[in-house]
Amino acid sequence: MAQAMASMTGLSQGVLPGRRVGRARTAIRASAAAEGETSRRAVLGLVATGIVGGALSQAANAEAVKTIKIGGAPPPSGGLPGTENSDQARDFGLPLKERFYLQPLPPAEAAARAKQSAQDIINLKPLIDKKAWPYVMNDLRLRASYLRYDLKTVIASKPKDEKKSLKELTGKLFNTIDDLDHAAKIKSTPEAEKYFAETKSVLSDVLAKLG
Repeated sequence: MAQAMASMTGLSQGVLPGRRVGRARTAIRASAAAEGETSRRAVLGLVATGIVGGALSQAANAEAVKTIKIGGAPPPSGGLPGTENSDQARDFGLPLKERFYLQPLPPAEAAARAKQSAQDIINLKPLIDKKAWPYVMNDLRLRASYLRYDLKTVIASKPKDEKKSLKELTGKLFNTIDDLDHAAKIKSTPEAEKYFAETKSVLSDVLAKLG
């Protein structure tokens, strides 16, 4: 009875039930298609914007690269005594004792600096007496590195007949310095005093050879 009444109502309004449903489906499909088209256009717009932005960025970078001026090397940052080595390359692939990090000097000046380094090592005695072992090790290693480097420069400038004896004496010196460093490392006062005395004695022999 209800269905008959609905049918009669539809007929009285001039609209068939089946046609109303069809029109609703058509409207839904049209709306979905419109939304899909809008989404597709939005995606394409974003892609196009990215492409254009990337091209503009590359063009700007290329322009920036073109405007870079390449000149000569910058002025040295050193200039004061002992600071020139700040502009020299360090070969970190070598062992610590063989790294080139000290300022090279002519043989005469290298001998003078070696004498100063030797005196600095001798001046470590008060630190040994105070058992200030970290200071002993740090100062000893620093001065020994200068001494080793400068002695190599001096030995290279000596005549062939003097090189061998000076090399042997230098080897003995650094053996005693290594022993002194080990004594400071293990905080042994008797050994430190023993090897300090030996180091001081060999240093005197080395300095006598330097003239």
